[in-house]
Amino acid sequence: MTARRPAAAVAPPPDLVVMRDTAATVLDEDTRPEEQAALAAELVAHLHELVPQVEELVPARLTMTEQYCALACLGEAHRKLSQEASPGPGGQAAHARRLARVLVALAAHWETLSDAGPAPGR
Repeated sequence: MTARRPAAAVAPPPDLVVMRDTAATVLDEDTRPEEQAALAAELVAHLHELVPQVEELVPARLTMTEQYCALACLGEAHRKLSQEASPGPGGQAAHARRLARVLVALAAHWETLSDAGPAPGR
């Protein structure tokens, strides 16, 4: 009798709607800088969830273009996550906007790589 291997744990799909809503709030011109800065921690948490999922999907793609584009975005996400906000007025808000932009791009790559299609409401 052959022992069965346990099934690999599959991460649930990310909640891209919530992630994009957070990013949209940060990128909204009417959002005050204090609010943008406060949302930076939420964006970091979203990126920490999404980055490994996109990294897992990259090798399975057949087209090199999709792989290269996703890898470039992943590199940018890693850079943004390793950077700290600039000191001074507006530094936290600017950092939050950078995180929001890379989150939106990474969400699009997750959809492309997973063949899930756009999230509802997009």
